[in-house]
Amino acid sequence: MISKTFPYLLALGFLLSMGMSCEKELDLDNKITPSNFKTKNVIVLIIDGPRFTETWGDPNNVLIPNLHNRLAAKGVINQEFYNLGNTHTIPGHTAIVTGIYEDLDNNGRQYPSYPSFLQHWLKITRNNPNKAWIVTSKEKLEVLSNCSSIDWRNSYLPSIDAKDRFDKSTFVAAKQILENFHPNLMVINLKGPDWWGHHRNWELYKQGISQTDSMLNALYDIIETDTIYKGKTTLIMTNDHGRHLDGLRDGFVNHGDKCLGCTHINFFGYGPDFKMGKLINTQREQIDIVPTITHLLGFQMNQCNGHIMTELFK
Repeated sequence: MISKTFPYLLALGFLLSMGMSCEKELDLDNKITPSNFKTKNVIVLIIDGPRFTETWGDPNNVLIPNLHNRLAAKGVINQEFYNLGNTHTIPGHTAIVTGIYEDLDNNGRQYPSYPSFLQHWLKITRNNPNKAWIVTSKEKLEVLSNCSSIDWRNSYLPSIDAKDRFDKSTFVAAKQILENFHPNLMVINLKGPDWWGHHRNWELYKQGISQTDSMLNALYDIIETDTIYKGKTTLIMTNDHGRHLDGLRDGFVNHGDKCLGCTHINFFGYGPDFKMGKLINTQREQIDIVPTITHLLGFQMNQCNGHIMTELFK
């Protein structure tokens, strides 16, 4: 005779098995998987708002001598890289750090809906927040450090230094953080080209591009001369958006639509696991950055809509 408690035990066993199954499935998104990659640190430099036509798209590369004459030989440049989402500052940055396009308030009053790769990494590794940093030249980009998801909000937050300031001050702050804390992850925003574009100053807009090119070069030197970073660090440089092409709306002054000037952006990747001196024309987009980073570091973010940029790897 079957005990009256048997159905309850059966149901309990089913629920427990489901819980174990779910836990096992969730574990795939919450652990580091050993890999053969040498990368242990990732720095993402986001140069705010230069047009492709004044940067890599300029045949003479006048404003980016360091990238053209020195750094291109050290890594991979993708000439077909795009922002295929909202081409404003906060949505562009959010796509880069979460792997998801969102139409977010551009005034810094709305958190991304999903956590960044920095939050994921901090949760998985249980590292101190000073091992993951966001350093920006725009105060409103503080929203990148958090998200509105009920499971993540106010948890596993990276350290943040977001101020309205010129790029020289931001770069000094980033350099000091790299020297003092040696974070494994860092996202840096430099606003120069965007700032001067919106101020309708063509000469200072170009000067902003040249200045950020010099800072990219200096960041490479920091990595190469620091024994903790050398040979173990991947550097990615990209843009949050471009700007309108000449003859469209107000040209270089603004951005925000789906025109080629706003969507076509730069991508440079350098690191011990990437090819060297390689120019590629594989169409990729901002949301492909996060899965590439997590692949390097050995964990997953199943929320991402992007794809691993396998063509970068050796």
